[in-house]
Amino acid sequence: MTRDFYNRKNELSLLRNKYDSLEKGELLAIYGRRRVGKTELVREFMNKLPQKEKFYFYVDLSSKQEILNSLSTALQEQLGESIKFGDFDGFFDYISKKAESSRFLLTIDEFQRFLDVAPEFITKLQNRWDSDLKHKKIIIILVGSSIGMIKKITESRAGALYGRALKVKISPFRYVDFRLMFKDLSEAEKVERYSVFGGTPYYLDKTKNMQSTIHAISELILKRGGALVEEPKNLLEYENVRIHVKYNSILHAIASGKEILKEIQDFTKLSLTTMPPYINRMDELLDLVGKHDPVLGKERLGRYNIRDNFFKFWYKFIFPNQTALNLGNDKLILKIIEENLNSYIGRIFEDIVKELLVLYLNKKIKGVEINFENIGSWWDRSGNEIDIVAYNEKEKKILVGEVKWTNKLVETSLLDEMIAKSKSINFNGRYQYLIVSRSGFTDECLAKMKQLNVLHLELSEITKLFDDI
Repeated sequence: MTRDFYNRKNELSLLRNKYDSLEKGELLAIYGRRRVGKTELVREFMNKLPQKEKFYFYVDLSSKQEILNSLSTALQEQLGESIKFGDFDGFFDYISKKAESSRFLLTIDEFQRFLDVAPEFITKLQNRWDSDLKHKKIIIILVGSSIGMIKKITESRAGALYGRALKVKISPFRYVDFRLMFKDLSEAEKVERYSVFGGTPYYLDKTKNMQSTIHAISELILKRGGALVEEPKNLLEYENVRIHVKYNSILHAIASGKEILKEIQDFTKLSLTTMPPYINRMDELLDLVGKHDPVLGKERLGRYNIRDNFFKFWYKFIFPNQTALNLGNDKLILKIIEENLNSYIGRIFEDIVKELLVLYLNKKIKGVEINFENIGSWWDRSGNEIDIVAYNEKEKKILVGEVKWTNKLVETSLLDEMIAKSKSINFNGRYQYLIVSRSGFTDECLAKMKQLNVLHLELSEITKLFDDI
């Protein structure tokens, strides 16, 4: 059965350009968290190549001899050649000959597993690359689902492939990419689905035929044996993350709104000296946690956030309610989710609007030119916050915005509060204001925004802007 393939235009273009212009060896490491679609990307690229010019091998957790046997079997199945490999040197001899007469693509999936099952394969690849393969018309693609291990192999000076491989990181879909998978949903349902399941293709594919986001949550996350019930725990185990309790505590703290280091410490009871290494690992090796500073604010006010929406949702609603879930009381948890879902989505909707503004950089939205050097949010020690701040220092202009995901019409009071708070921002220039509302605006608010030339957007307009990209 064929599967739909979405987006990844830039990555596909990179691979095709490399192959079409191939004059000498190219070594690529394609990596990213599990489930983000690395294998699907490579398969989509390989489908366009002649059968005789490509070979794909998936590394299983087995013995060296079993891997050699699997290489021989895969060769027979894909290229129709019967060769028994007694060692890895024989395999590389074969690959080298294949690249003598024409271009050739070798893809090794879950490459990092060689560290455990046959580390000499990596060393031999390094030696053959330096002495032979880099001079041939060959592309070797190493696909890895463990970010930590791939970085160890390619970025560490002690790594066998240090300085040799071009690294291509595959990240979850942005909202604009996610929308391609769910064209039939209303924009409100799109925002809900993305806020809960994020941009990981595997998670999204599981929800494709679900009636609603709530139905998908119930079937995939709350139901005993659901496909995504244990997914966050599985990722930590896949990356060999030890002392899960500390990582779980930090992620739960951040998902609960404890976003500064002192708040996380108070919540987790971890010391300020031992906690940073755990946060750094979740940033650099898991791509889960990041720190952001207030735009035009002070760096020491920086906040931590969970980058992946699904993990954010899971650690906010599922992790603290596992006792009830294990007792089979999923209806209780579903009620908690339904009562708090709009509030949870609100922060993510802010990110979606920021993404839209980036997509419209140097373009106009309803006659307003979108042109900025930096974009983010702003806050201060007094508790004042502004959802969107985008400034252009050179042109001395700033865009200040508020985003609301509620079932109520936005009233004039929000506009007045935003303008008042904006006076606390340390910026000397021309101010443009923006308000985005899921449900629209009161007549009084519309009249005042027109008077003050405030850019305002409803959800239907957000839909059109994304569709027109």
